[in-house]
Amino acid sequence: MQIDPWSKMLYVHIPRTGGSWFTYSWRINYDKSGPVMWYENKVLMNKKHNKVSVGRHGKLSGIKTKLKQIIDISDYKIITFVRHPIDRIFSSWKWFSIVKDTAKKHGWTTIDDMLDEYQSGERRVNYLPQTYWLCEQGAKFDHIFKFEDLLKGPKQVQKIFPEYNPKGKLRRTADVPNITNKNIKRIKEIYKEDIRYLRKYYDY
Repeated sequence: MQIDPWSKMLYVHIPRTGGSWFTYSWRINYDKSGPVMWYENKVLMNKKHNKVSVGRHGKLSGIKTKLKQIIDISDYKIITFVRHPIDRIFSSWKWFSIVKDTAKKHGWTTIDDMLDEYQSGERRVNYLPQTYWLCEQGAKFDHIFKFEDLLKGPKQVQKIFPEYNPKGKLRRTADVPNITNKNIKRIKEIYKEDIRYLRKYYDY
């Protein structure tokens, strides 16, 4: 999640869609003169020193409920990013197996092990479907940007928020090794709701 009172922007962070790159580039991260400021990690504080923990990957309804305690966001634009559903799950596997020690810790040796855990009912935000955020009851987004467009640079965001000026480009992590057509077929089945919902953004 990210908020910026100068640009009147509220961002809902769907994991593995480029959100970390996005969130660190807003004025709120370095200008302490606004109505709210970041305090410690994922905590907002207003001028009266009222604090609220907003977390990193919350749903829009929960974010709004918490922010109401310290700031009026009724005129903010609500935005998020989406990513090709298959590529995003590849990225989740890279996150767990290359960036973090999650795969090693749980004895996962292939992407199927991660998918097995998800299908067993375990819930980690990095592999939850994007519809978990996008299709929350009552959730309305003013702008939904594609991860793939942002790989080319921030121009799509800057058309709406001219002050946004990130340092460096959004980059992908290393390619996923040993991915098979069988893996892809399984992802398409497991994440069919994402694929169906995101047809308006992607050609399959």
